[in-house]
Amino acid sequence: MELINDIIQTTINSFDFSYCVIVNLLTYFIIKLIDELNKEKVVGVWIKRLVLISCILFTGVVYYAIGQDIKLLFNSAILAPVAWSWIFKPICSKLGIDYKQIDDTINN
Repeated sequence: MELINDIIQTTINSFDFSYCVIVNLLTYFIIKLIDELNKEKVVGVWIKRLVLISCILFTGVVYYAIGQDIKLLFNSAILAPVAWSWIFKPICSKLGIDYKQIDDTINN
């Protein structure tokens, strides 16, 4: 049982969950802003990825400047998009606050 607790504790200490939340919220609000400003078109996947990478780098620089460990930031940067896909996006979809999606009926 102590081994499991050590594994869980090591996993928790390997990530900065507030960093992940900040990156995901910042990314969401920027993409939502682009979505609102561009009424006719859906925001492309590559634009979303560029926004995510920009938010990861910006937030990482700020966190590094205040003394956060680079290894912790790197691990958290990997976790941030996973947390979005598995946790935050389903919540946004259920609440109806997600950004526009491509309409599959247009392509068929």
